[in-house]
Amino acid sequence: MSNNPVIHTESLTKHYKPGLTSKTIEAVVDLTLDVNEGEVFAFIGLNGAGKTTTIKLLLDHARPTAGKAFLFGVNAMNPKSRTRVGYLPDLPHFYNFLTTLELMDYAGRLFGLSSVERRERTERLLKLVGLEGRSSERLKGFSRGMLQRLGLAQALINKPDLVILDEPLGGLDPIGRIELRDVISGLKNEGCTVFFSSHILDDAQRIADRIGIIHHGRMVACGSLDELLSGSPDLEVEISALDDFDLAKVCEGKTWRTERHDGHFKVIVSNEESMRELCSLASEGRIKLLSVGRRRLSLEEAFLEELNRWKE
Repeated sequence: MSNNPVIHTESLTKHYKPGLTSKTIEAVVDLTLDVNEGEVFAFIGLNGAGKTTTIKLLLDHARPTAGKAFLFGVNAMNPKSRTRVGYLPDLPHFYNFLTTLELMDYAGRLFGLSSVERRERTERLLKLVGLEGRSSERLKGFSRGMLQRLGLAQALINKPDLVILDEPLGGLDPIGRIELRDVISGLKNEGCTVFFSSHILDDAQRIADRIGIIHHGRMVACGSLDELLSGSPDLEVEISALDDFDLAKVCEGKTWRTERHDGHFKVIVSNEESMRELCSLASEGRIKLLSVGRRRLSLEEAFLEELNRWKE
């Protein structure tokens, strides 16, 4: 992975005013972001946080109120910035009278691919997204999940260096989500940069190299998974009780959180006094300290923590 930004924004801002007397909606506010070559970047937030608006600004589907966006160093308002981009919108809509093959062929023609290239790439991509053998079927009979798979296939027809996916795993069953997560990971292995939005935290945690959290149009946190999940001030202490010592009884009335794991305990302590009490029990021979480390947050906990911090 290199450090050349494929996506670069400078104080990107978008305000909407739906009606003459309506209050201005700050959809995206002062967004400065770099997405590096070869990484998978997850853009997460609640519904309405500004994820789709940001994508629209990157693809020139909307013009910024202020700030700038660049793809491969080219201003996003210049059509040349999108020649190396594949895009899957949220809830893709296609002409339902087309067959799978006709849609893929149409997408290939838009990029000037020869008939041989279109045929070869269509066959490979339909197999990749799990639609092999369905090239003659009309789209009107496709489920939302099947359309999502097909949308990803058409987004890859031009062998893009950057793929922008808006909620790519929405509408898929659990098996479909696993399969398309594998496709996204495979794109990274081929050197492709992937920028995807999601409100499904598990997907982001499994496949992203870096994660940005957007809330009310503002980027409230951004970093690698390790950086985002290591922010807890609590300590996680792994211990075992000796001589039938009743640790649960000792923990009554304490602020400690205790979890039992295969004959030993994990105790979450949030202050030095609690840690001193555990050390005292160890020195008395009642417990054995197995390990002490900073507690690692789940992505859900880190996400909620950032949102709560913003409320404060």
